[in-house]
Amino acid sequence: MNSSRRNFLKRGTFVALAAGAPLALTEKAFGMVTAKSAAGLNMTSFKSLLGTSFQINHQASKVKCTLIDVANFASRKQMAAGKEGFSLLFRGPREATLKQDTYIIEHEELGMFSFLLVPVGTKDARAPHYEAVINRLHS
Repeated sequence: MNSSRRNFLKRGTFVALAAGAPLALTEKAFGMVTAKSAAGLNMTSFKSLLGTSFQINHQASKVKCTLIDVANFASRKQMAAGKEGFSLLFRGPREATLKQDTYIIEHEELGMFSFLLVPVGTKDARAPHYEAVINRLHS
């Protein structure tokens, strides 16, 4: 098979464009939050939703988790500069445990977005807990 550098680059570019297009279309089709529309995913929004349920898409099912804590870790100076850093603590059901991964999360007020969730140990051993950290301190 005879292939020139030009043909290789042309094919490679086409493959890269074809692979990237479905991701962008998927985000728009499912209303996923992108960096441009993440303004509503701030600490104030989450604090107002304490005690509410979030649906975490896990494989072919949805796992219902409750937001039980929103913890601020930004300094006063960082907050005065409009920056924020906080963590979200979710309590999940006993029946389903999630591993550390990025999940698509749904909430009736916030819509659909994705976060990295990490299983964490707590004093409450009756149910698994998961944490998401949102760090906008250096943006």
